[in-house]
Amino acid sequence: MLLITFTVCTNYMAAANAASQWDFDHQVQFKQTDLDDGRYHLQVIAKQDVEFSKLATFLMRRSLRLCKSYGFKIEVLAGVEKFDDKLSFPNMIMPSLSANVECPSS
Repeated sequence: MLLITFTVCTNYMAAANAASQWDFDHQVQFKQTDLDDGRYHLQVIAKQDVEFSKLATFLMRRSLRLCKSYGFKIEVLAGVEKFDDKLSFPNMIMPSLSANVECPSS
């Protein structure tokens, strides 16, 4: 019985950990997943009315907030748009900006 309770709680915490959140200050939607001590996966969800520069700026600010100091490492996994994407493909749906953040070890 204890094992079942532990499994349910772990699954609930993992689902809540990756739940979509909204940042009212920057007007962006994102998902944050804790990978392990000092490592996070951030996914800033692309919307039609939100520019890439706003997504990238939020990624930097959120990384600083998570790590509480500079020196963090951001590994971008997906979602970087090219300079001419809007001109070449005006109706293209951009993928969400996805990155792993690693805080400096103290």
